[in-house]
Amino acid sequence: MLFWDKLKVFNRKKGTNNTDSEDSEFRDYLTRILGFSPENLQVYKEAFIHRSAQVKDENGNDINFERLEFLGDAVLGLIIAVFIFQEAPDKQEGYLTKMRSKIVSRNQLNEIGKQLKLQQRLQPAANPNLGEDINGDLVEALIGAVYLDQGYNSTAQFIFKKIVENHVDLDRLEKTIASHKSLILEWGQKTKNRINFNTFEEENAEDLTVFVSVVRMNDKVIAKGRGTSKKRAEENASKRAFYFLQNKMENVL
Repeated sequence: MLFWDKLKVFNRKKGTNNTDSEDSEFRDYLTRILGFSPENLQVYKEAFIHRSAQVKDENGNDINFERLEFLGDAVLGLIIAVFIFQEAPDKQEGYLTKMRSKIVSRNQLNEIGKQLKLQQRLQPAANPNLGEDINGDLVEALIGAVYLDQGYNSTAQFIFKKIVENHVDLDRLEKTIASHKSLILEWGQKTKNRINFNTFEEENAEDLTVFVSVVRMNDKVIAKGRGTSKKRAEENASKRAFYFLQNKMENVL
């Protein structure tokens, strides 16, 4: 079966119309934050399941929000790319890429997740050790669920209302830093300072995946950071390194 045929089959398999109070309350919550009544409640429930819940389907496959997060990340990137392409007709690829990165940055998504209070729906209950990035992860998972449930147009409308209209000011974003890691690497190249990252998974007693990144300049440790992925750990460490190096960087970049 071709991919698009599979997607059509998925969308025909809408969730049953459960009328119990729990599903009714969950539907009301989703309607308030999405602006429409969802059809397939099951896919939205999956968007709020953390891997530590250890939920599996009848075939023993893990059920958590990570697959939806992957999909939502891609859909969000596409829709934001279309938005910037239309809003900045005189700009070239470099500008478009940089602005897309800023709009879908982890800080932006984390703030949106907090405003929507998505962590309150997380299963199991939110663990403080999950860190700030869980907020943005849930936003991306929710976008993935909306896409599977409603398709492209409804997803684009949701993103425009919840992200673009409330958080996107292209003039302001031009002055913000999209990637601290890219910034300090660029500075290192220009000033002949060796910037290296050593990133590894941290051992912990809980069923959580946490990475630690150590930033070295000329073999000297200048910053450390943690995150739920290697990329996020390196960015968190880079942000600390940026503040450490800020005075030296001002006259170079």
